[in-house]
Amino acid sequence: MNDARGPGRAARGAFAAAALLVAAVPALGAPRPSDPTVAVSGERKVWHRVTLTFQGPEAREEGPVNPFLDYRLTVVFTNGVRSYLVPGFFAADGNAGETGATSGRSWRVHFAPDAAGTWRWTAFFRSGP
Repeated sequence: MNDARGPGRAARGAFAAAALLVAAVPALGAPRPSDPTVAVSGERKVWHRVTLTFQGPEAREEGPVNPFLDYRLTVVFTNGVRSYLVPGFFAADGNAGETGATSGRSWRVHFAPDAAGTWRWTAFFRSGP
């Protein structure tokens, strides 16, 4: 994958690729990510939000390394010819909206598939300005 920083640099992700099944009916079951540091939640239906939560590096909002400026999570979702590049975000402890946490290891991305079928995703996690 290429980006503005040059060929191949975005592929230095800390997270592995896996498959996400999106079905018109929920009976197909949940996916099994190949990386235990990734949790997939949400209904696997068309136009329903699916959330991927990654356990990444420890960060805090007011630390020497700023999770909003110094890290970047991007996930590419693909289903046949469709491909979407979705930016992720720092989610602190994974429940910061309720706890008010400003530090943690959770990084999250939301995706609402627009078609049934097998969706594959590849995550890229980068550090640096």
